[in-house]
Amino acid sequence: MTSHSLLIVEDDHAAARYAAAALREECADIRTVGSGAEALLATEARLPDLILLDLGLPDLDGLELLEILKQRWPEVLVILLTATREISTVVDAVQRGAVNYLVKPVAPAVLSAATRRALATSAAPRSACGTVGLPIVGASKPILEVRHLVALAARSDVNVLITGATGTGKELVARAIHRLSGLSCGPFVAHNCSLTPPDLFESQFFGHRRGSFTGAERDQRGLLEESDGGILFLDELECLSMPHQAKLLRVLDDGEVRSVGSSESRHVSVRFLAATNREPDEMIRDGVLREDLYYRLRGLEIRLPLLRERREDIPLLASHFLGDGRGALAHDALAALHGYSWPGNVRELRNVVRRALSFAPGRAIAARDLGLRTASAADRWGPSVPGSSGVEHGRALQEAERRAIDQVLRECGGNRNRAARALGIDRSTLRRKLRRLYPS
Repeated sequence: MTSHSLLIVEDDHAAARYAAAALREECADIRTVGSGAEALLATEARLPDLILLDLGLPDLDGLELLEILKQRWPEVLVILLTATREISTVVDAVQRGAVNYLVKPVAPAVLSAATRRALATSAAPRSACGTVGLPIVGASKPILEVRHLVALAARSDVNVLITGATGTGKELVARAIHRLSGLSCGPFVAHNCSLTPPDLFESQFFGHRRGSFTGAERDQRGLLEESDGGILFLDELECLSMPHQAKLLRVLDDGEVRSVGSSESRHVSVRFLAATNREPDEMIRDGVLREDLYYRLRGLEIRLPLLRERREDIPLLASHFLGDGRGALAHDALAALHGYSWPGNVRELRNVVRRALSFAPGRAIAARDLGLRTASAADRWGPSVPGSSGVEHGRALQEAERRAIDQVLRECGGNRNRAARALGIDRSTLRRKLRRLYPS
């Protein structure tokens, strides 16, 4: 038993007793109260390490109480309990400072694991692990929303579902969450579910003992044990079969892992980040994603925009891929990048820019170096303008870049170091862009 203290705020006495019994091994000091007013008095009398807060209280809305608690005692950890799965409520709870959000009924093992992870997360030395600004390049409205949700996810302990087309940066976002979270000193294990042969699922995820099947020459830990104390990122989640999804759901529910060939189970504490390039509702309808697994993984949902939905970020992204001092883009190249449809999204832009560097050593990259097909009318951004030229498109894109940089500089109070980190570029790249955009 640990020395941690817990305050349970729950007006249902049976539910309060249930939670207290489940957490007896995690917390030595457990108190229960049945209203918001009692919670404030109890916290004032003796500050707990963790508060388990029910959303529906008789005298005060749980979210309002959460906000009051975090304003008065910012250091206190709060896990919210509720019967609703509304994503807006999840986001609201995390924005107000909840470290996690659990939907009733909660299995004792899940409640225990969430409590243990929350307490461990609060003690993790984030600054010592080198966590810095978000490594996500861009200043467009869609990407600013992504950055906001990543920051929310990083300071909470909820599972996260990341959706977006191929090449939009789902693993980059997952790694950013890990890097900025209290689990940054723990493992980050990434696995593409499309690479899981059906007959090796058990071995890959749960591990195996030597001699448990032909070819098992030594004990092997599975992905779940490798991720213990950290994050497991599952890409292309929809590639897991329904029976395998059911086994994964069991681990989310009880945290128990048993290796192939073993008669003993062990408990793991893993935070799950999952990604898919299909719409979850469509996958549930088509029978390729379990609805209960979806709700367990979607603590927060982050949708990544297509590159053509954030075209004003193209100059920043291109500069990022060029690297400091390695090359520059001519106006006609910017216009070509601007007019292309980018079916491969940011990954395709990265490959195009890096390939062009090899075609234009020692000179500015021109449109012909990019190797893009001629943009059709459907590829262009907005309706075509009679008489418009590549130079005009380049100037329009440069103006969009200038506005994006100006906005971030204003938000950072003119501090160029902070602005460069917010834009995902280094200070020298920002300085070079400002010289180009504002020639003296």
